[in-house]
Amino acid sequence: MEKQQDFMHWWNDLRMKMLTQQESAQVFALLEREVRQLGFDFYAYGVRHSIPFTRPKTEIYSSYPQPWMERYQQQNYAAIDPAILNGLRSAEMVIWNDALFGKGSLLWGEAREWGLRVGATLPIRTPDGGLSLLSVARESGAISLVEREEIRLRLRCIIELVIQRLGELGHPSSQVEPLELSPREREILQWTADGKSSGEIALILGISVNTVNFHLKVIQKKFGATNKTLAAAYAAVLRLI
Repeated sequence: MEKQQDFMHWWNDLRMKMLTQQESAQVFALLEREVRQLGFDFYAYGVRHSIPFTRPKTEIYSSYPQPWMERYQQQNYAAIDPAILNGLRSAEMVIWNDALFGKGSLLWGEAREWGLRVGATLPIRTPDGGLSLLSVARESGAISLVEREEIRLRLRCIIELVIQRLGELGHPSSQVEPLELSPREREILQWTADGKSSGEIALILGISVNTVNFHLKVIQKKFGATNKTLAAAYAAVLRLI
């Protein structure tokens, strides 16, 4: 019971501190202090946007050594980083080890050369279908089973508060260009996603094929999609249909 009370006191204290941060830089400074109190030397906060599918934009804000971050971006390691890819499949925290980085041994080897030898990454899905991750790392001291659960709980609280506050402050990582669909556009996209042709949708909705195609062209322009199938896929990922 005492341990639970300590945790709640920590969470309430962090929540109040986060609300007082008036700039994004202050939020990241508070994040770094919390990570150090948790026993780690470095943090990385990443945001992987949901679209486009083939080369999704990934933004990373971190306290990692700058030369390592430049190398990481130069090699486009975000595209193969198992800690990021795991977040696309699972909401569970992962501990860095040889098994996790099996196919990314070069990435793992270089990270260790920069002192990032022990670490963990916790993913969380954002409302727009994107992915946010919080990684913590240190040079030594394996993460014990007892320590693992506390790290998971605290990282979950920290990343949720960071996402919320950065959104309130209008940080670029949380700014997703709003896309709105009219009721008719949403209806047409839903039928498109179900595999219906323009002619079939026209019959179902009691409108002309030209009207259906007109709406589809408008929709494709909104999404920057080359065809109606891609537009429907983007809409589904963004939870608009």
